[in-house]
Amino acid sequence: MFSRKLSDAAEVRRVEILYEHMPTTAVATLVGIFLCFVVLFGTIGLEIQKAWTAYMLSVFAMRVWIWYIFGKADRQAAGIRRWEWLFAAGAFLTSAGWGALFGPLYPPEHHHNAQVFILLLVVVVAFIGSFFLAVSNIAFWLFSIPVLAPAGLHYILGVANPVQWLILSAVCCMAVLLLIQRSLHRSAIDDLERSTEAESLLAEQQAIFESSPMGIAVIDNKQVIKCNARLGDMLGRRIQELTTASLQAHFVNAEEASQFLADRASAFDKGRLAQGMYRLHRADGTQFWAEFSGRQMAGSHARSVWMIADVTLRVANERRAHPREQEPTTR
Repeated sequence: MFSRKLSDAAEVRRVEILYEHMPTTAVATLVGIFLCFVVLFGTIGLEIQKAWTAYMLSVFAMRVWIWYIFGKADRQAAGIRRWEWLFAAGAFLTSAGWGALFGPLYPPEHHHNAQVFILLLVVVVAFIGSFFLAVSNIAFWLFSIPVLAPAGLHYILGVANPVQWLILSAVCCMAVLLLIQRSLHRSAIDDLERSTEAESLLAEQQAIFESSPMGIAVIDNKQVIKCNARLGDMLGRRIQELTTASLQAHFVNAEEASQFLADRASAFDKGRLAQGMYRLHRADGTQFWAEFSGRQMAGSHARSVWMIADVTLRVANERRAHPREQEPTTR
C-alpha cells in the first residue's frame, strides 16, 4: 500500500495529477447517477432513491468545491499530503454511495436486468478508479474498498443466491483489478519521477542559458536556431533577427565566415572542441573580436552549441603590449 519516497516536486505533481483528472471523473459520476436513477426508478422505494441521489449530488458538489479551492491554492510540498487526503475523503464518500447499490438500493430478484446493470456499473466504476487513482494508493484503497466490499459480501453471504462460478469470477475480477492498479501505479510513479527530474534539469539549464555573461547559440548547420539575450546585446540585434538570418551574415566578411565553417568541420570531425577568434559586426556597423567555443550535440551531425565572448578589449591590450607582433588572426 505504500509508495517509494519521491522528491518534493514529484510529490506535488503527483497530487496535481489527481485533481487534473477531476473534471473527467465528475462527468462520469454525473452520468452514473443519472443512469442509476433511471434504471432503479420503480424498482425500489422512491424515497430511498431520492435520498441516495441527494447524497451523491451533495458529495459531488463538495468534491467540485475542493477541486476549485485546490486550483487557487499555493501548492507546497509541506502541505500537499493534506490535499491528497481531502481528495481521498471525497473519493471515499462517493464510493460509499456506489457501495450502497448493493445494500438498500439493490433491486428485487424479479428485476433481473436492473441487477445486471448494478453489477456492471460497479465493475466499471472500480476499473475507472484503478486508472484515474493510480498515482495515489490512499485514494485508490479508500475508493475501492467501499464499492467492492459490499458487492463481495452481497454474493458471498448468498443474498443473490449465486452459483459457485459467479463467486470465483468476482474474486478473479478483484484480483485483476488489484494487479492493474499496482502496475499502473508503478508505471505512473516512474514516469512522474523521470519527468520531474527532466523538468527540473531543463529549468536549471534555461536559467544558466538566460543569465550567462557570454553569448550562447545553438547552430543547425549555418543557421542560429536558438540564442540567449546576451548574444543579442553583443550583436545589437533582437533574438528574432538572429534566428532568421544566416550565421554568415554576422561575420565581417565571407572569408572569415568560411574560415569559421572550415575550423568547425575540422574540429568536429576529430571529435574535439572547436575554438577560434573571428571578427563580427554589430547592427550599427561597428566591429568586434569574438571568441567562439563550441561542441557538436550528441546524436546530431548538424547541430552544435557555442559560447561566444566579446574579446575586443583583450585583443587591444595584446596589441599595445606587443606592438610589433602580427595582429591576431583567425584559427
